[in-house]
Amino acid sequence: LVDQARKGVQSPAAFLGLAKPLLKLYAASPDAQALGLDAKQLGSRCSACKGRGLNRIEMGFLPDLFESCETCRGTGFLAEAWEVRVRGIALPEVNALTLEQAHEHFAQESKLARPLEVALEVGLGYLVWRQPWHTLSGGEVQRLKIVKELCRRTMVETLYILDEPTVGLHMEDVATLVGVLHRLVNAGHTVVVIEHHSHVLAACDWLVELGPGGGPRGGRVIAAARTEEVAELNTPTAPYLRAVLEAGR
Repeated sequence: LVDQARKGVQSPAAFLGLAKPLLKLYAASPDAQALGLDAKQLGSRCSACKGRGLNRIEMGFLPDLFESCETCRGTGFLAEAWEVRVRGIALPEVNALTLEQAHEHFAQESKLARPLEVALEVGLGYLVWRQPWHTLSGGEVQRLKIVKELCRRTMVETLYILDEPTVGLHMEDVATLVGVLHRLVNAGHTVVVIEHHSHVLAACDWLVELGPGGGPRGGRVIAAARTEEVAELNTPTAPYLRAVLEAGR
């Protein structure tokens, strides 16, 4: 189930498993070796914020506030990490890079480049490496989960269920998402989408339309056929499907 729940998502980089490969890369640098710092030491976290880079302030009945940790300058790293650089960028500075910038910087590092490349393909290149989980939208979280699935090297056929994946997306992002879902299908998987966006519906192989209306007036199957066939029926969705399909011809 590829939902929009933020549970388990601390930041884009952490969720995609990029933290350990990054530490190993920096630990192998001349700067780290000269300072006698290994990956474990470089990964040691600021004690003030426990490595989160943020301090949470509870506001009672109001939403909690988050402020940058002054001790580590919001990075979560120890002070020594600022002395270790790879291609001119200090380890804590990576936190502020967008995924697109990180991809450009670490393009030669396969364990970093592959997940970053897929993130760019699903339109998430603008996200920041260590962007806090509470600033990510549900749609962004959902696409991060898709990225993780696309990076899995498995031959097991999987059923993916997505609920309203286009919420909050720009039209260009919707087109990108459709392309990604087709990649999952082409890899032998099955994708079920609960959706109202006409462009996503027009890209599906098979549609099941519920109705005849919404809420209490819905819930019955009023159409179940290939997309082109549903577009020719007399259902609430059909006119919108026809318009998208005709515009694409």
